Amino acid sequence: MEQYIYIFTIILEIFVFVQISFAILKCDKKISQINSQLIEVNAQIKPLIQTTREFIRKFNRIAAIIIKVKQMHIKKYILFVADIISLFFLLRSYKAYKGFKKFNFLRKIFSYSIIRAAFSTLKNFA
Repeated sequence: MEQYIYIFTIILEIFVFVQISFAILKCDKKISQINSQLIEVNAQIKPLIQTTREFIRKFNRIAAIIIKVKQMHIKKYILFVADIISLFFLLRSYKAYKGFKKFNFLRKIFSYSIIRAAFSTLKNFA
């Protein structure tokens, strides 16, 4: 009787081994399909990643140039605008000057820093 039980367990082990082998083969086929799909997706994504990296590099170069230019000229622009505002208020007070005081007024305007600031700003643009 024990021999029959041993034979039955051996047959059962062979049956389980065959079932597990088929399951492993199915999983292996699915894994190889997924792997081939990933390789195709990778082939499509690599050029996209490369173009994105190149675009980011170019954008960073342009942004760095713009930031450097702005940092260099922003002080001049602020001072230029402040000079224009103060000159505007100075010109509004022109009517208060009479006689020889008008010459002093004109001397103030022409010696004013706005002229120098305008020329330096225009020189930087050219």
